Amino acid sequence: PGFRIGLHQKDLGLALAGLNFVVAQPLDDFRRSGQVAVGLTGFAVVALDRSGSLGLRIDGAYMMYDSDYRGYGITTSSSIGSLALGPQITLGQGPMRPYGFATLGGSLFWTSVSDDSYCGCYDSDVFFLNDRFTTATQLGTGLLITVSRGHTPVAIDLGVREVRHAQVRYVPAGGITENPDGSLTVERVETPVRLRVFQVGVSVGI
Repeated sequence: PGFRIGLHQKDLGLALAGLNFVVAQPLDDFRRSGQVAVGLTGFAVVALDRSGSLGLRIDGAYMMYDSDYRGYGITTSSSIGSLALGPQITLGQGPMRPYGFATLGGSLFWTSVSDDSYCGCYDSDVFFLNDRFTTATQLGTGLLITVSRGHTPVAIDLGVREVRHAQVRYVPAGGITENPDGSLTVERVETPVRLRVFQVGVSVGI
């Protein structure tokens, strides 16, 4: 689930860029092994025609689907990072404009243990328990609401996208167990990962 803020390229010039807060709902197999994820998405759209209705979207995202503080300065977290690009179509010329996009790219799933158990005076030691690459596709739609035109126009972007990550091996939410001797037992599963992402953010013309 998520929202994003964006502008029409005709208002913006050659490109726009923005940063969004996102919330992702797990679907299908990931619903049984993941949790609601939160994170950030950064994007840029470069106009491919004079009207700005057709653009090239470059999209990068970071989401965390599991995090647990285990005491004594030890924290475990599981995250997803992705980078993708593809076409975006924006319709209309008024203050409210619908848009849609599709992207193809890659994603990385990783789980880490952070140990800050000494005195908090030094940087944490971070240990990676799992990291796997896979491919990712997105289909998204939304509505652009212009709030400022001027030299650097700004718009609010309310949108939703569906993200599909191909088969990947990852640590599920709650998949790390601490043993009596202080060691960790790590579970891993392998499934496709599907998310419905809602976003809200701000974008500016470049």
